[in-house]
Amino acid sequence: MEEQSNRDQDLLLDAVRMRHLMHDVSDVRGKVARMLNSGELIQLRRGLYANRPNIDARCLAGAIYGPSYVSFETALAWHEMIPESVIECISATTKRAANFENAFGRFRYRHVPDEVYPVGIQRVTESDLPFLIASPTKALCDRIGLEAGFRSMADVARWLEGMRVDLETSLDKAELASCAANYGGPAIRFLQQFMLKKGLVK
Repeated sequence: MEEQSNRDQDLLLDAVRMRHLMHDVSDVRGKVARMLNSGELIQLRRGLYANRPNIDARCLAGAIYGPSYVSFETALAWHEMIPESVIECISATTKRAANFENAFGRFRYRHVPDEVYPVGIQRVTESDLPFLIASPTKALCDRIGLEAGFRSMADVARWLEGMRVDLETSLDKAELASCAANYGGPAIRFLQQFMLKKGLVK
């Protein structure tokens, strides 16, 4: 029972933690290889492992590549703002864009400006692991911020319809204003105008 409790405390294991746990093992690399072959460990990326297969992929994204938080379509689906299920975990990061793939799925990281990164981040827990995810407002801003060529609120309306975004969720006025002021393109400024006109901010 004690051994299982210790395993549960180490759902994610990096190289430092592995060396600590195997301080009495002469061939750490060989031991890790055997644990990977047996399925006792699952490699997430070089030097990072999970010790069980039933972990929500969103809980792993921040550990695989950071700083980052789950956003874009993944967060919109989490908040039930779009109907489609998302086949990869998409996150925002201040670092350069990156992609990873492992037994838990595909992980995509998109760059966002440093100024907007800390806005609208929530901390939630799944699979006994906490992770960071964009609020409904931030997720929508991150996603529409990828779009180019917006010239009016009509473009926003067409985009929202095409994405099948559920507008029953009111957006946060302060978060929306911060994103509109600090994202480079015009799409979020038109989103802000559209939401204010429709009375969909709080």
